[in-house]
Amino acid sequence: MINLKNAIEIFNKRNKKPDIYIVANAQDYTQKISEYDIIHSSNSEFFSAEELGEIASSLFEIGCYVSIFYTELDFIKFVLNNNYRLDYENLLILNLSRDGNLEGKKSLVPAFCDMMGIRYSGSNPFVVSLCRNKFIWSSVLKNHGINVPDFFAIKNNAKIGESSIKKDKKVIIKNIFESASIGLDDKSVVTNLIIDDKFLENNENILIQDYVEGREIEVPFFKIGKEFIVSNPVCIDFFKGEEFLTSMSSDAYNYGFSSLNNIRLSESIKEETKYIAEILGLNVYGRIDYRIDKNNKFFVIDIATMPYTINHSSFAYWFEKENLKYSDLYKILLLSTEYKYLT
Repeated sequence: MINLKNAIEIFNKRNKKPDIYIVANAQDYTQKISEYDIIHSSNSEFFSAEELGEIASSLFEIGCYVSIFYTELDFIKFVLNNNYRLDYENLLILNLSRDGNLEGKKSLVPAFCDMMGIRYSGSNPFVVSLCRNKFIWSSVLKNHGINVPDFFAIKNNAKIGESSIKKDKKVIIKNIFESASIGLDDKSVVTNLIIDDKFLENNENILIQDYVEGREIEVPFFKIGKEFIVSNPVCIDFFKGEEFLTSMSSDAYNYGFSSLNNIRLSESIKEETKYIAEILGLNVYGRIDYRIDKNNKFFVIDIATMPYTINHSSFAYWFEKENLKYSDLYKILLLSTEYKYLT
């Protein structure tokens, strides 16, 4: 069975390290340099210069040459114009792109790479888009017996889905296809929500979800070939008395990490994470987020096909707890990407 340390050893034995193209959007820069009049994501979705520096310097440290593309269309145009001279056999795309504002935005680069026969990190474009829509993946997991908070959606000014949420129950209102914390604030959790004509008229593409009181955890994982390496669950420690990640606290990193000190519960969550990844077809790496209630029952609340691997992330915390270097994280990520194309 493969683990982090022997996976790192496998990578270190490579005589030639891959060339890396990072496709990632940068705060206050991607929009400025874009040649095209498109609807951009908010800065909350984009990387700061410091965060991109953490990633790029780690890749240089492990022996890779790195180029960065700050817009998806610049990357696509470069490949099309230089297709004849690119060394595809030694090229890996680290896809961190997330510009745009609709459900399929994160699948543009994977779809293009599939068409061109270029190796890239992460899951295929279908899986990436599937996991953007909380209503759809929640429905799939519920059908497979996975615990998800009770839910329904508001779409086209109508309620979609059956739900047993009672009127006096506390619920959380989320954008149906944005990343977990985008758009969330202290008004997102509501008791005695009234779904009337006015509410239906004023709300679109939202998920109404039973609010699970308890701890929030993240479970990062890698898939190397057919094998999974799953982190012990990482607890989110909220600052200032918060109970869930809001847009503001997420942007400012006003939260920390700690370990879940319950071995039996941790093992159950890790097995569930592998099962979910298999059901949905997640590949290379990902992260499943849960809430754990007072009875230690855990519920899936979010799925990240392109999770953050910056220094302030549950991935980095995992490697720190394993006494591994931050740059080792990218050895595993690149190895997982290479193995995707061997199976």
